[in-house]
Amino acid sequence: MQKVNPSISIIIPAFNGARCLKKNLESIKALNNLDEIELVIVDNMSTDSTVNTIKSYENDVNIKLIENSINEGFAGACNLGVRNSKGEFVFITNQDVLFPPDFFEKLTQIYKNFKKSPEIVISPALVFETGKIHYFGAKNHFLGFSYTPEVGEELPKNKIIKRTQRFSGGTLFIKKEFFLKMGGFYKKFFMYYEDTDLSLRLLRNGYKIYTTNDPFLIHQKKFQTLNEFQYYFLERNRFLLILRNINDVRKLLPIIIIVELILIFHSFFIRKFRVRLEIYLELIFNIKHLKNMREKSKREGELLPYQKLSKTLDPILLGNLQRIKVFRKLLNILNRFLIYV
Repeated sequence: MQKVNPSISIIIPAFNGARCLKKNLESIKALNNLDEIELVIVDNMSTDSTVNTIKSYENDVNIKLIENSINEGFAGACNLGVRNSKGEFVFITNQDVLFPPDFFEKLTQIYKNFKKSPEIVISPALVFETGKIHYFGAKNHFLGFSYTPEVGEELPKNKIIKRTQRFSGGTLFIKKEFFLKMGGFYKKFFMYYEDTDLSLRLLRNGYKIYTTNDPFLIHQKKFQTLNEFQYYFLERNRFLLILRNINDVRKLLPIIIIVELILIFHSFFIRKFRVRLEIYLELIFNIKHLKNMREKSKREGELLPYQKLSKTLDPILLGNLQRIKVFRKLLNILNRFLIYV
């Protein structure tokens, strides 16, 4: 099934996703405007039956499958998918989401209603299969943390369209040429915070990001404990994010050190201290590269004043440890200091 000029290209990085891709592809197959859709899937060297699952839908969906010879992570795979897409718009998402049939009809109408000059991007809500919120707009903190405070809460019933400081990499609607103009995702992130980094670059350049709960996507994902691989990229990339986007880092250094001491304490409880030590050593040994990265980012546009980002942190960041009083007390004390920075 092929269409020469699709209006929308769905971009999906795939990796060992055979178990969830069938439901994903079935939901895409049921889209009301399927004749306007191109699906670009970039497989990052899957070792299961992912590729065969994708190929089994080639007669039902306009699929372009790119089989990577290396694992480029989420960021690199998305960039490759966008470059090889034909749609005027791209929708970047995950292999484990489910689309409602009228998803793109509603989404394109919102774009038409809100589009002015300059360009905008829209990031619809993600909910777990339980109906609870996974993403519905996000909060960016000047210490590099980015998260949805309402995670686990009910999605509002009334239709809401609102501004947000960050889109989700699992639900991004953007013009293809605009994504490329902004440089796409920074490949060094590999996975996690590549969406926050691009969001901050959008904010630095005066662009607006919107989220909505109508339409929304269902995420075939459950709450889970971070493994060492995930923890590494989440915490390492937070430092890259600060260096690439936030001004006055030297002024923030004392509070950064205090927070890192708390996080070291935290890492003992979640058995991730060794990984945290590896992150610090990597940053130290690559300090010259990090300086060059920051200078390059400065040349691409004025860095964001940290005062424009959030100054308080929510208990959701503590995960299961938010039940432990000592951590909640530490967070409350920290927030009292942060608001005066």
